[in-house]
Amino acid sequence: MGSYYVSHNDQQMGPWSVQEILKKLKTKELAWSDYIYDENRGDWMLLMDHADFSEQFKTSSKPVPPKAAPTAHNGAAANGGAAAGNTASGNATANSTATEQKHFDKEWYVLKSENRYGPFSLLEIVRMLQEKNIFEYDYIWNQAMSSWKRVAEVDEFKPERIRDLKDSGHTDVQEVFFRRRHARVKYGASILVHNNKKVWKGNSIELSAGGAGLVIENHDLNPGQSLFLHFKPGDGVPPFNAICTVISKQMPAPGQHALRYGVKFTSISRNVQEAIREFTDKVA
Repeated sequence: MGSYYVSHNDQQMGPWSVQEILKKLKTKELAWSDYIYDENRGDWMLLMDHADFSEQFKTSSKPVPPKAAPTAHNGAAANGGAAAGNTASGNATANSTATEQKHFDKEWYVLKSENRYGPFSLLEIVRMLQEKNIFEYDYIWNQAMSSWKRVAEVDEFKPERIRDLKDSGHTDVQEVFFRRRHARVKYGASILVHNNKKVWKGNSIELSAGGAGLVIENHDLNPGQSLFLHFKPGDGVPPFNAICTVISKQMPAPGQHALRYGVKFTSISRNVQEAIREFTDKVA
């Protein structure tokens, strides 16, 4: 193990050894959300993701759950709910199935940067994912887990499990999900992506008049970044250029390298947007 430079509050520091960096993390002189320069990659990356630090991050940052996590019962009491109200709430809970109740149990904690939030229910986590308050690459934890994991790595939040949840038909569950403003369809086309500094190749997998789902061989793009896209001719849509903002990031499946990103178009020709809308309306 060598020594590393670290970027903290936009200031480059170091070089330090692994042990020196771990000590500074412990004393809060550095944060897990700081960046470290990896010479093998020739680029900066999050400290928490670096091979020399990822295991320490996962095991050292587990939250300490409160002695009494907020529950529907506690909430009713705090709001002045009468004993009868608590009894009714308890009866409703008793009548629900264990599986359904699990969706409402406040057992999940979220780690964003150095801040820990929670506890939240599974449905609250899903809602936050829908509203882009948290992302698939953020870390979550509950007491059944030995360490923090990215949302995308947790079985309860795998796409197929979320689909099953959405299709369950329960009213409380349906309220979590919202309809897209623009119809989105499967769409395969080669793309070029650049940020005024570097260019990457990629492919589109979904398309709508408002944005797209992309696969890009770059792990370092993050929500909020602006990118320039060039779409080559695809399934019924002419080539076009667009400026977009990254709104979501999904980690690759085991054995795969490219990441999946969701982007929102912020600048696109009106004629192109209309052509995309006609295409998606026809295919959807």
